[in-house]
Amino acid sequence: MKDNFIVGEFILLIFGFFIFSILLPDEEISLSERRKLAQFPNFSVDAVMKGNYFNDLDQYFSDQFPYRDTFRRIKAYTQFSLFQKLDNEGIFIQDGSVFSLSSTWNQKEIDHFIGKLTEIKERYLTKQQNIYYSVIPDKNAYLENTLYPKFEYSRLVTELNHQLDVDFHYIDLFSKLSLEDYYRTDIHWRQEKIVDIASYLVKEMNHYYVSREKEKKNYSPFYGSLYGQAALPISPDTITYLTNDILESIQVWNFEDQKMESVYQPNSSDIDSYDLFLSGPTPLLEIENPNQTEGELIIFRDSFASSLTPLLIESYHHITLIDLRYISTDLLENLVDFTNQDILFLYSVPVINQSSILK
Repeated sequence: MKDNFIVGEFILLIFGFFIFSILLPDEEISLSERRKLAQFPNFSVDAVMKGNYFNDLDQYFSDQFPYRDTFRRIKAYTQFSLFQKLDNEGIFIQDGSVFSLSSTWNQKEIDHFIGKLTEIKERYLTKQQNIYYSVIPDKNAYLENTLYPKFEYSRLVTELNHQLDVDFHYIDLFSKLSLEDYYRTDIHWRQEKIVDIASYLVKEMNHYYVSREKEKKNYSPFYGSLYGQAALPISPDTITYLTNDILESIQVWNFEDQKMESVYQPNSSDIDSYDLFLSGPTPLLEIENPNQTEGELIIFRDSFASSLTPLLIESYHHITLIDLRYISTDLLENLVDFTNQDILFLYSVPVINQSSILK
């Protein structure tokens, strides 16, 4: 009798949550997870026969489950406090910052990265072009006195220096950065902290760095990519971006959208505020600075370059940004004029160690 009562209560609880989830209005996005939430799927016989409908329905109920964030928070507290685990699904917190466990060494992916850079050089670049590359460390590289495993950063640099030919000139960034240069709730570096990085890169590429006085503007709250994964009540970050009348006047040509855009777009995304830097993930951008008559630069990049590039604009007449995560190497021949530009390959450690995402 007691067992029947417990089973009945459980069924009633599940049914109650089911009814509650139907009555509550659906949420369109999750700010904490920085993604769109599944909406109730449209019914069709074809979708049912293929099995897609019930998969979509399952995703819908998972995303729209009442108090979903609350239950995720309870789980995180349980993992850290009750079971004394060092991480919750690969996420941990140290010194007030959120971190993701470093990925393990992936030789196949690193070889692919080396092959991709070599392919681009052989297909598109000439002896008249200077080729540079830098590795952007993730913030785990600057953790001290930690029990968490670290990626083999020095081994990666040694491997790249050994495998890439002498035409690739390495610019070291590891010694120029610290943990304070990164957001607490995100993987990226803070623009206001990397002015010296911009200056250093330009000078290492034998070009003159130009930087006029800039105004600091803030955009908040910024819930970084690690915030939602932590599922804990952590105070959000604030994005500080640097601008002046020149940067405000610069227009950026977006090949994907086929339109001119501003360098900074604070309201560009409801999901990821980091997209205010150069519109976020974009295959191909061209930036022309009419106030500068010399210097052309092509940057093969990932998302870290979005916040760095505005600090380079005043130093160059023309900058091209290529993100091979979203455009195939084969298409560059018809879209980019490779002539007398300097070339900078600027990639973060996680992308290098998962370089099969580069097309």
